[in-house]
Amino acid sequence: MKSTTTLKFMKFAACLILSSGLSASAFASCGDSLSAMAAGATAVLNQTHFAGGVQSSGSKGPKTSIVGLWHIEFVANGNTIQEAFQIWSAGGTEVHNPNVDPRSGNVCLGVWKHGSHGSYTLAHRVWNYDTSGNFAGTIHLSESVTVSADGKTQSGSFALDFYDPAGNFQFEVPGTVTGERISVD
Repeated sequence: MKSTTTLKFMKFAACLILSSGLSASAFASCGDSLSAMAAGATAVLNQTHFAGGVQSSGSKGPKTSIVGLWHIEFVANGNTIQEAFQIWSAGGTEVHNPNVDPRSGNVCLGVWKHGSHGSYTLAHRVWNYDTSGNFAGTIHLSESVTVSADGKTQSGSFALDFYDPAGNFQFEVPGTVTGERISVD
């Protein structure tokens, strides 16, 4: 039963990502989801190279990998401000699907690189628009995470940096990020 449910979910997630990508809308904005994330944070402040996780790398022993599907949570000041599914691809790209209304654009793209000892850094550069459709600048989402030795969890920090249309830094929302690997079993 569990594997059938997981398979159905995976099919649904794949269809959602494909349909979002194939039906691009002039109104879609990943920045909306990051703005919502920052708004949640502000409210809180005011009050292995494969999906299995561990890969043998010859004589060096086990090597953890970020590649795969993850359920993640962003926390600021002790409160969850967003949860998302992330796919970290072997080629160094990442797809971020936050739990926000898909009509405003809920799929974001990023790039990542591997550091030392199971650590990874991620960068998103997002165009940001206000609710009237006017360009409001950019949002930079950065993550620094470490995958656990068993490859099943990740944890680290994030920062949302907001810039105006001229590229001037406005403010930052920092916090922690944790994740659990989603696997077929």
